Amino acid sequence: MKHMIQHIESNLPLAIVFNKVISKITTLWIMTRPRIFDDTKGEEAAFKMITYYQILLWEKWLHEVVKRLQEWITTIDEYFDEFNGSWEYYALSKRLDFLNEYGGDDEDYNPDGSIKTTGITHEQLKYHTVFYDLYHECVDIVQDTHPQNLYPLLNAIEANSRVSVIDILQKVSGKEITAYTMGDDGQFRPVTFADRELHKVLEMVEAHDYGQIIIIVAMLMEQLTQCIETAAKSETAFLDNHDLLRAIQTDAKAILSLNFKDTRHFRSSKTICYDKF
Repeated sequence: MKHMIQHIESNLPLAIVFNKVISKITTLWIMTRPRIFDDTKGEEAAFKMITYYQILLWEKWLHEVVKRLQEWITTIDEYFDEFNGSWEYYALSKRLDFLNEYGGDDEDYNPDGSIKTTGITHEQLKYHTVFYDLYHECVDIVQDTHPQNLYPLLNAIEANSRVSVIDILQKVSGKEITAYTMGDDGQFRPVTFADRELHKVLEMVEAHDYGQIIIIVAMLMEQLTQCIETAAKSETAFLDNHDLLRAIQTDAKAILSLNFKDTRHFRSSKTICYDKF
């Protein structure tokens, strides 16, 4: 069992926001993480276990979204830089790499045992196109997550904003706890009730903003993966697709930099919500 929730190792704007989200669910992760066998018994334990596994999935999704966007950008760069934007050159090369590493069927080889390099059909190349390298044909947390799946995450970060560590300690100990903060003059002073309430308000505003970002990213990722899957499973995959691939790459870069207005979805939308993004 992991000892701590992991932050994303990246300085990209999306990763920075996602790391702040991870920080906001860390307390809930600590509170629900089973430590001994008795922590898995009873109705309360069952609820905690469900919450704990949800947190692990939230963490995985946050990590994998950043990783997948970077993979898409890198793969498309490779397609244009190393394969001159030629779908066939890319697919034939990837097929050779695959056969050299894993082997193939009889139809992939000449009578002398060498790999066939001519007369290759679309059927033989369909799993080696650039779109199939962008698409993951398996159960995948990025491709199989819909925006509504993340509503519990939004509820968790908003709930976190309404609770302070001081409140928890006072409730557990039954005693008044005095916290201190450093003032503008560099001197420590007690944190007042007004300070704590202002902090909660700011935390709630921040949680709301993060929630909007999460849903926008989830929506854009769903649209991008559907676009890639459609292309991978159609005759479109057997075209060079320069404009489409550049558009996908532009969308990926825009999401990573939180410039949502630069994505095709928002550029083509008549009414753009979330103007601050």
